[in-house]
Amino acid sequence: MKAPAHINSENALAFSGILITLLVGSLNAYTVFGTPVFLAVALLCLAQLVCFSAFVLLAGLTRPTLLCLFWLEAVCISALFTLVPASSIGILSIVWIVQSAELFGSRRGTWLSLACLSLFACAQFFHLGSTYLLQIAANVAAYGTLMMFALSMVQRNIRESQLREQTASLNRELIATRELLSQTAAQSERLRIARDLHDILGHHMTALILNLEVANHYVEGKAQEKVEQSQALAKLLLGDLRSTVSELREEIPIDLQQSIDRLTAGIPNFDIDVDFSSAPAINSVELAETLLRCTQEAITNVLRHSSGDHCSIELRGEGDHCILSIRDNGTPDKHVEAGNGLKGMTERVAASGGKVSWQQNEDGFNVQISLALEGAR
Repeated sequence: MKAPAHINSENALAFSGILITLLVGSLNAYTVFGTPVFLAVALLCLAQLVCFSAFVLLAGLTRPTLLCLFWLEAVCISALFTLVPASSIGILSIVWIVQSAELFGSRRGTWLSLACLSLFACAQFFHLGSTYLLQIAANVAAYGTLMMFALSMVQRNIRESQLREQTASLNRELIATRELLSQTAAQSERLRIARDLHDILGHHMTALILNLEVANHYVEGKAQEKVEQSQALAKLLLGDLRSTVSELREEIPIDLQQSIDRLTAGIPNFDIDVDFSSAPAINSVELAETLLRCTQEAITNVLRHSSGDHCSIELRGEGDHCILSIRDNGTPDKHVEAGNGLKGMTERVAASGGKVSWQQNEDGFNVQISLALEGAR
């Protein structure tokens, strides 16, 4: 039986984290109930719970917002370390370290865990004093081990998620390429059949007409009448054959939109609009492949570097050129540097005599590719 769409591993982990945060916060607030710090501890636990819940549940938050929530949690946890003597408050730091690995990666997460353990050790020494050094060391070792275990599990999940995304992306690219190759193969097959009809049947029909022309001079009466009829039929058949060859040689436009639809299908948590309403006819295989590869690279860049959740792909004609535009609604970044993706795209387009331009504005990032319709034939 298939589970509902809203029940998945990510949601389960998010709600588990919220439940742990709620229970630990409630338990530690209860331990200081009736003391002067109770209200402060309760408010700090509530603030940390709210920040964590917003971090894991609210979709579409920008990275600056996530960082703000993350460091607010750090302030709350640090304050709780100094106010609550119970060592169980360290569980909140483990949840926080898991978030750090998701934001910064395992290397920076390790450094943050060491800093967090140091703060926890100092807080425990402040509460327990030098008499309980062995207990403090045991608490720090236990929470340090749990932090390392949590970091390794998060890193493993991140790698698995990246591998799944890469596999899905490769699968979409293969399907799109197969779609384009099938159209290219069909076009090549039509051309081969046209050549065979012209070179074989056409020549034989011409030879037959010439032989009938010669035979017409050696027969009389009803035989001559039949020869003339056969000659007329042969000429009519040759004309039909030439018309068929001409039709087969006509270039059928490549359905590039179908290939791009295959490329963009099934991308999770991202909305992509494809507009080919003003697209010109693409007859060149080289031109279609260049446009497909550029679209593929642009989508990859959007998924990797953009903080947006929407992308539009438009192909339109302007005179003897076709213009491909890929726009996203990501957060503006004033320092846009061309990476390997944009450089490779520029080189590919330049080899076909076109040009690539990009710009960042308040609406997001826009890549525009201009190619001559006849230049790639």
